[in-house]
This record gives sequence, structure tokens and C-alpha cells, in this order.
Amino acid sequence: MARQANAETISEVVRSKLRADIFAGQWAPGTNLQVGELTKRYAASSTVVREALVRLAGEKLLQFRPNRGFFVSEYTLEELRGLSELRCRVEEYGLTLAIEQGDVTWESDLLAVHHRLERTPRRTSEDPNHISVDWFLAHQAFHAKLLEACPVPLLQDFAATLGEATALYRLWTAPDKRAQSRDIEAEHRAILDATVARDAPTATKLLREHYMRTIDVIEEAEFHAASEAGLPKE
Repeated sequence: MARQANAETISEVVRSKLRADIFAGQWAPGTNLQVGELTKRYAASSTVVREALVRLAGEKLLQFRPNRGFFVSEYTLEELRGLSELRCRVEEYGLTLAIEQGDVTWESDLLAVHHRLERTPRRTSEDPNHISVDWFLAHQAFHAKLLEACPVPLLQDFAATLGEATALYRLWTAPDKRAQSRDIEAEHRAILDATVARDAPTATKLLREHYMRTIDVIEEAEFHAASEAGLPKE
């Protein structure tokens, strides 16, 4: 039993490191992750690495292609818009339930999580073109807390999965001028204010606009990248 528990711990450590590296932008969407290279990178056996890859594929961060291996999840703009639309509908319902049933403790926790997000620099002077890890984690925590009072845990899990499916694209398009000039802090503050005011129609409307604006930035960044490469817009 002790040996099994130790193996599970090692597997979880490797999964966590691999997951963190994916979100840190170590590999672009579509990159093929080689098991041999990962065993060296994480000083783990190929069995442990494969287990981690399978679990991350289940979380939609990776895609498994038969006879080809595991790839960092890659989506077309049409697929991204479809995922975002699904995320909007899921979270609009979840946030409505949370606003209806959330108590004062949830409301206080939400204010605290937002305070942390607002006080965490989105970019640092050392790397002004990319989102900081601390801000990324605080951002995830804020959106998760919005839905925490929803009495349907499965909905919360599904929303988190949908959010992470598009997270890589948000990180990779961070250097785009539209992403840098966007007042995302004001967007979060407006969503918070409507939620605390228990105004579900306004809160869900602002949440949808927040997500779809992100997709617009991704599309604009993809368009510029294609233009610079001499490729047609998708």
C-alpha cells in the first residue's frame, strides 16, 4: 500500500509540474509532447509521464492523436468561439443560481478574492508582454469564486474545464496590443459590483461580454499573425 501511495504521489507531482509548464507557455498550442523528453525533464519514468499525459488529456489541456501521441490542445477560431459560447451559457446559469442562493460568507469571500486579483500585477516589469503566473492564478480563483455558491458542483467543474480549454490562447495572445490596452480590471469590477448587488441579468450580461471580448482579442491576434506570415485569414 505504501508503495502504491508513493507512486500516486509521484504521478500527481509530475502532472502538477507538467500542467504548470503548459500554463506557463513552455509549449505553444499544437506542440507534440515527447514522452522521452518529458521523462528527462521531470526525472520520472515513462509510465508516470504517460499517466500524467492521459490525465491532462482528460482535462482537455492535451489532445491525444492515435499513433501520433499527445499534443498541447489546439483549436480553430470557430472551435474557440463554440467553446466560449458554451462556457457563457453554463456560467450564466451557474452565476444566476449563485446570486440567488449565495450567502454573506460567499459574498465576503468573493470581495476578498477580487481584492487579491485587483492588487496582483497583471504584468511585471521583467516580462511586460506576458501575463504573470500570480495574476493568472488570482484570475482563475475569482472566476471560480463567482460560481462557488452554485449548488451544482458538476456545473462548476464543467465551467472550469471549459475555461482552461481556452486559457492557453489567452496567454499566447497576451503580447497583442489589444490585450495590453484592454481595461480588464474594470470588467472584473463591473461583474463583481453587479453580483454583489444581486443583479443577475446585469452580472451575466457583463460576464458574457467579458468572455467574448477575449475571443475577439484572440481572433485579432491570429489575424495579425497570419498577415505577418503572408497567410490568409482563417
